[in-house]
Amino acid sequence: MKIRSVTMTMVSLVAIGLLASGNAAAGLTADKLSRAGFDCFPAGPNLWTHCLNLQKFGKPAVRVLVFSTDGDVFLGTEQLLREDRYREQPCPQDGLDMWDSEAVPGYFACHHFET
Repeated sequence: MKIRSVTMTMVSLVAIGLLASGNAAAGLTADKLSRAGFDCFPAGPNLWTHCLNLQKFGKPAVRVLVFSTDGDVFLGTEQLLREDRYREQPCPQDGLDMWDSEAVPGYFACHHFET
């Protein structure tokens, strides 16, 4: 279990590094994240592939990596904020001022990419 935790931490750090550098085309895919222990599944109206560490679910904030429906093209990130922590913070997404309250029960979602 400790090895899985270390592996997931390393993959998270690599993913964050790729995101920060803007080099998402460097081969990050949903399949690679899934093999590293992330849970990846289709979700939302477009059935894009969402990858997250379900061990983080229930935490105040959860970062989700979103890919194309086939999981090969990284689209961006989605931040989930537990409803007890949401204070109407702004989220500049698709022209919305408020976070999406219908995405995940118990959470508000802010997409950091054009949906």
